[in-house]
Amino acid sequence: MTSSEDMEMSDMMSDEGLEDDEETGLTSRDRQKRRRRKRRNTQLGQRIVPDEGSMRKEEEKLARKSFWAATVGNAVLIGLWYLFSISITVYNKWMFKEEDGKQKIVFPFPLFTTCVHMMVQFSLASLVLFLMPRFRPRQGVIDSHNLLHPQTSRDGSHAADLKKPLMTKWFYFTRIGPCGAATGLDIGLGNMSLRFISMTFYTMCKSSVLGFVLIFAFLFRLEKPSWKLLAIITTMTIGVVMMVAGETAFDVLGFILVMSAAASSGFRWSLTQILLLRNPATSNPFSSIFFLAPIMFVTLLVIAIPVEGFVDLYAAFQVLASVHGTLLSIGILLFPGCLAFAMTASEFALLQRTSVVTLSICGIFKEVLTISTATIVFDDKLTLINFTGLLVTIATIAAYNYIKMKQMREDAQAAAHLAVEQEYAPVLLADPDRVRGLSPKNEARRTSTGELIRSSLSMPVGGSSVARPGSDSPTRQSPIKRPEDLE
Repeated sequence: MTSSEDMEMSDMMSDEGLEDDEETGLTSRDRQKRRRRKRRNTQLGQRIVPDEGSMRKEEEKLARKSFWAATVGNAVLIGLWYLFSISITVYNKWMFKEEDGKQKIVFPFPLFTTCVHMMVQFSLASLVLFLMPRFRPRQGVIDSHNLLHPQTSRDGSHAADLKKPLMTKWFYFTRIGPCGAATGLDIGLGNMSLRFISMTFYTMCKSSVLGFVLIFAFLFRLEKPSWKLLAIITTMTIGVVMMVAGETAFDVLGFILVMSAAASSGFRWSLTQILLLRNPATSNPFSSIFFLAPIMFVTLLVIAIPVEGFVDLYAAFQVLASVHGTLLSIGILLFPGCLAFAMTASEFALLQRTSVVTLSICGIFKEVLTISTATIVFDDKLTLINFTGLLVTIATIAAYNYIKMKQMREDAQAAAHLAVEQEYAPVLLADPDRVRGLSPKNEARRTSTGELIRSSLSMPVGGSSVARPGSDSPTRQSPIKRPEDLE
């Protein structure tokens, strides 16, 4: 390096230009501004390559912010899911409640009523997609498997074909179809089982859905098996069984129906998580409902026609209209569909942010709140064993949430560390190839950083570049020289 270059570099690295000069005629306010600017620029090197303590503080700040943002968002979605789900349960209980010692059934056709709910959800999802274009799925918007390294063609453009249809017949019948059919079977078979078994036995059997969810999650590699997870789920299932223990009227057909519904529920949750991660057409809850609701409607209708029949359905609606009026009767049938749409939207959104096992754990706690609400609203009694099971379930959920929150903190700290490392890439003043005696960790960091610096400094002058002879890196180019230094 020549002397002129040394002087120029020393001028660039010097802070003398920030010193106060009384001969410049600056006012006291101007000098205060320059002092503050000097204090900011004095530790320029530490801001470019901060020490380990400052990096650690910034990582903790980013991790804390990310953790609480995710926690608050998940808590809001869980609260909305609980609110809408419990509202539907209370509403259905009202439709089948007893008054004055006589059974007064408002509309004794749960399968057809659920079909109406599917129609309402499909209509609301279509309305949301029409009024809010940002929720409309687009090709190439989501690629969950290749976010960091998107595929590009030879000309540098993205390889994804924007003209490719979002939903094909093959995908709809092979992926959307099984998920919608499993959801319909979950609801339909569960409602059919209530004709043969009691609500407590239904709830106890339905709690086994955790086992089916875990089996399908392991089969689809959505969750990694661990003894802690198995112990938590086993303990929680025992607590739920204790909570609903009491009078149960065992029926073989009802037991087969409710266990089939539990298996369908576990299968549909795992398949739904795969569905949300694999195709941009189902990237949000509204588009998912839009594509799933027709399959669910057809599945329930196929079961409802032979079981409940159109003749009895028409007669029951005539009775309902004569008691409450036509408009109010229609509203009674449509309102649960609106609640189901809101519940499903929050449910899908929560599934996207967490995992299928987390959602199932929250679902068990939802059952706890549902029973508690029934105790308050309908004056249902809880025995000592029921209350003990409730405490066991709540304690297990608390332990599970502690494990998940600890894992969330670790993931947030790892992400923050990576973000800080990328933001503060150290600038090497010496030639990286001349550095010797580095540890393997520092060597890897030096190599990646050196390549980054060489790429930024190796812009060709006048469209041409000349390789440096005798270099051990043939692909490296010399940095840009000033015009006055070129010979």
